[in-house]
Amino acid sequence: MADLKNIILNFGGEIKKQIDKFDIFVKKYNAVSQTSQIPTTAYMNWGIELAQRGKIDEAIDKLRTASLMAGKNPGVYINLGITFLRQKNYEEAIKNFRQAIHVDKYNSKAYALWASALSEIGDLKGAIDIYKLAQKYDSRDPDIYLNWGISLAKAGKKKEAREKFKKSVSLNPINPVTSFLWGLVLYEEGEYQEAISKFSHSLIYSQDKYDSTYYIALCHLKLNNYKSAIKYAQEALKVNNTCSDAYIILADAYLKTCEEEKCLQAFIDANEKAQVSTQFFVNWGLALQHYHYIDTAREKLNYALTLEPTNTVIIFNLGVNYLLSKEYTQAEEFFLKVLEIMPEHSQALFNLGALAFDRGDCRQALEYYKKSLQLDKKNTRIYYNMANCYYKLDELDEAARYFKKCIEYCPDLTQAYISYAHLLADTGEDIEAQRKARSAYLMDKDSCYTNFAVGAVYLKLKKFDDALERFENAIKINPDYHIASLGIAEVHCRQGEYEKAFLVLDSLSDEVFDKNETLNILYMILNTVSEDSNASQSVVNSALQYCNKFLELYNNDKIQEIQNTLVNKKNQFEADK
Repeated sequence: MADLKNIILNFGGEIKKQIDKFDIFVKKYNAVSQTSQIPTTAYMNWGIELAQRGKIDEAIDKLRTASLMAGKNPGVYINLGITFLRQKNYEEAIKNFRQAIHVDKYNSKAYALWASALSEIGDLKGAIDIYKLAQKYDSRDPDIYLNWGISLAKAGKKKEAREKFKKSVSLNPINPVTSFLWGLVLYEEGEYQEAISKFSHSLIYSQDKYDSTYYIALCHLKLNNYKSAIKYAQEALKVNNTCSDAYIILADAYLKTCEEEKCLQAFIDANEKAQVSTQFFVNWGLALQHYHYIDTAREKLNYALTLEPTNTVIIFNLGVNYLLSKEYTQAEEFFLKVLEIMPEHSQALFNLGALAFDRGDCRQALEYYKKSLQLDKKNTRIYYNMANCYYKLDELDEAARYFKKCIEYCPDLTQAYISYAHLLADTGEDIEAQRKARSAYLMDKDSCYTNFAVGAVYLKLKKFDDALERFENAIKINPDYHIASLGIAEVHCRQGEYEKAFLVLDSLSDEVFDKNETLNILYMILNTVSEDSNASQSVVNSALQYCNKFLELYNNDKIQEIQNTLVNKKNQFEADK
């Protein structure tokens, strides 16, 4: 897909079309050039036609011949300059535009093209001065404002460029190029709705309708108008089904509308019909990754990497791919490789921090997070993760500071309130802990997870009735949210109601216990029994049965210790008999 940079490089061709009023094939030029009436025009248009067909050296030869035959024709020098522009030979281009002005000092097109060439070599100030001269000699020529706008756009002066495109359109509303370029500038500035109107205007007058239709689809995608994006992407493919970019839009829109089969089919169709790019394979890989086809996604990303071995986007997403498949060593290798190429890659630093945290190296994690934070100071996840690192290191003041910052930057992040509530409960600030837990609940009261997490805070605060209410509410929202049932069992256990606790555990299937997130709750329940000197023999026996079951699943040292304690209790009961 041609972007702004590529499109505006063709500005010389647009001016040339305004000058060239002839429609003569190359085969006729030989005959015409032999007549005495119009040899100069014949050679000039012969050169124009050759240049249009990419035969630059031959075109220059014919145009030079025309210049020797009619040194007073500025059009010859203008077209010679345009031809040199195509070669990016700006020195020769400028020389010929200036020669055209020497022949005709009021020739506005020559000034405009001279200014365009100056902008190409980075002399924007000089270009603007020359554009002003072009405007002085012909303030009604839309091509002057068109090329002026292009120069400004290439220099990053988007606001000024828009004004020139606007002026050009007002003078010549039927030039599709001007409206299209205006739309591109608006698109790059994120004004997608306004860009759509300009692309639509360009579409009315354009013979090649693919580019405008494609960008209309892209704007709708950016605006989350997925149905419209699909519609226009399909229209673009009717015009040209060999360009993979429209397929990418189609696939992305289907991904957003949760139409997996259509999304993946768009990539398959593109691979069969279109000229695919590295970006195409990256997007295909990411779509497959989204749908959890991890191995197939890895194949596409690895293929993209063979095309661009130093592309950090590909390398980073391969790291994510290994992260999703829990191959943490390989994931870390890819994130480190990203940093070798781009040391200030914030997300790679963040992910390396997360990996260090997961393996228990909180100090290393903090080093990565701090570097990431320097590059992305508004990323609330960094503040949250740093707070958790300090929390785990028992540096509670620092943890509190970062939880506060996280909440300050993202007031609706419920998990930050919940984690901060746990910290406040640990430091004896019970009232403030309750406030934070309640804030989290009010923000997301229909979430089974939030109900459970808030219940865990109340449990820590020994607000057992409140905890029970939240756990039961989580079950109402999602009856399959079994970790909340374990929370209910823990409430009963903490209140000494062991029989009720074990009844809850008995009601759950073995699959529920085969999850790592249940281990802490199970440990708390069993530990409470083992430390209770008043626990009955039947309660100890039930707890011991669960210890045996959990040891088969987890082989955990802490549960092994609890089992030993419970065995001693059981033996004591038998000895007392």
